[in-house]
Amino acid sequence: MNTRRTTLIVALVVAVLTGWLTLNYLSSIQRSSAVNNQPTEILVAAQEIPARVPITAAMLAKATRPAAAVEPDALTDPTKVIGALSLITIPAGSTITLSKVGHPADVGLPVRLTPGMRAVSISIDKVKGVSGLIEPGDRVDVVAIPPKSTAVPPPASTILRGIRVLAVGPLLENTSATPPPEAQVFTTITLEVTPKQVDLLEMADLNTVLRLALRSPREPLNSAPVEALHFPDGSGAPQMAAAPAPPPDAATLALEQLAKNQNRPATAPAPAPYSGVQIIDGDRYVTPGGGQSPP
Repeated sequence: MNTRRTTLIVALVVAVLTGWLTLNYLSSIQRSSAVNNQPTEILVAAQEIPARVPITAAMLAKATRPAAAVEPDALTDPTKVIGALSLITIPAGSTITLSKVGHPADVGLPVRLTPGMRAVSISIDKVKGVSGLIEPGDRVDVVAIPPKSTAVPPPASTILRGIRVLAVGPLLENTSATPPPEAQVFTTITLEVTPKQVDLLEMADLNTVLRLALRSPREPLNSAPVEALHFPDGSGAPQMAAAPAPPPDAATLALEQLAKNQNRPATAPAPAPYSGVQIIDGDRYVTPGGGQSPP
């Protein structure tokens, strides 16, 4: 009799516990369903937003959707989106998510370029690239060493100063203060230069040996001027257009006026003989005698 009563009590307790657990499970499903169906306000694209453009308020709109249909990284605060850049093309009506927008550092080299500047890559090795210690964002001087064609070696010239390094190999930035080992074996470096400096750098890269000199970030960019690049005659320097004749000086003008007064031809001083040296000074080409021509 006691055994039957004990069995009945145990069965009753198990039934009560089972019912309670079932009720809790059904209640949780109802609560989850209610939460998933609760309307949530999110940001969507009011128009098609092209890739890599700054996002403005006019490009955004608000929409209400069930919570279950909202992407996990959907954005709801316009202040976190306005001014950011679209990483991809966002179709009209699409949800604005954290993975679709970012900052200039997130979208690669073209956005990092200062407007009006150009990106140019040159070849380096460990010696020319300061033992692989140059990092993106550093400033460097570019030194050109013309080929030796006579017994006297030509002088090296610092043709560019304070040039910003955009990338080392494919790396646009380093996550540590010291370049990683793989960054020390890259064979190219990308510099930010002006359009005129592009011509000078490309010409020097083809006709000279280029080396980089790392600058201190505490040194002013204009602490020293650029230097003229000299090519001895016959060294393989590119042919350049003849420089325009310099304007007559005071002595020549005086001779011409005297000749007019005496009704005889003027004899101007003979120009200095060409020394066989071609010079590139900064962004301009110069020939001995003072003339210059644009590249």
